[in-house]
Amino acid sequence: MIAFVFASAFVVAMGEFRRRENNTLHRSQAALEERVQERTAQLNTANQSLRELTGRLLQLQDEERRRFARELHDSVGQVLAALSINLTTARSEIERLKRTVAVLSESETLVQEMSKEVRTISYLLHPPLLDESGLSSAVRWYINGFAERSNIKVDLECPDDLGRFSRELETAVFRVVQECLTNIHRHSGSAVAKVRIARHDGRVLVQVEDRGKGIPKDRLIEMDSAGMPGVEIRGMRERIRQLGGNLQVSSSSNGTIIRTQLPVAVTSSTAAA
Repeated sequence: MIAFVFASAFVVAMGEFRRRENNTLHRSQAALEERVQERTAQLNTANQSLRELTGRLLQLQDEERRRFARELHDSVGQVLAALSINLTTARSEIERLKRTVAVLSESETLVQEMSKEVRTISYLLHPPLLDESGLSSAVRWYINGFAERSNIKVDLECPDDLGRFSRELETAVFRVVQECLTNIHRHSGSAVAKVRIARHDGRVLVQVEDRGKGIPKDRLIEMDSAGMPGVEIRGMRERIRQLGGNLQVSSSSNGTIIRTQLPVAVTSSTAAA
């Protein structure tokens, strides 16, 4: 009986111990479930907050994009529109300026051509080389320019050591050559001409000839008579006569030759003085 009592007491004690342990486990499980529920609620709250934050961020992003688009449209768009107007105006001005530039370029070309013509006419009226370098250089300069302008081939025979003469004599010889070549270009139809200038026995000899159609005989007779039609020939003869020289004209169907002789009255040293 005693053993049974002890065994029963032991079983009861073990049962109580097991019951208490189960109660403790139940309480721990309940506490854990409660904590899990709390954590779940907190997680749900956090997720809800995250969703709200994400939505707010998306809303703010949309609002910022809307504001930025409005700023672009209101400010940059207006500036670009104004810039487009300015570019259109500039294009119109450029077209107008192009026309102006074209007119200015054409006018500049005309001025340059006019300046060249004025300079040429000035040189032809009285070439500076005639005073600076003498008759030989001036005649060479004139013949080169004449050949280029008229497409007439001119053969010049003039010694480099021709020397200097008086201003009146050098001017007279230069004018004779000038007038003769001008007449060849205007009237003879010759493609070639020959100019010869020489100094011999105190005289200057000038001869200009061409291979043109010649001067009609009746006109030659009139030129040798008192009338002497032709301003150029009359002027050359008068200039040469005043310097004590003479001028002869001979012409045929093979061409015309003009010969001039002038006395050398002033030496180079005197002319230079």
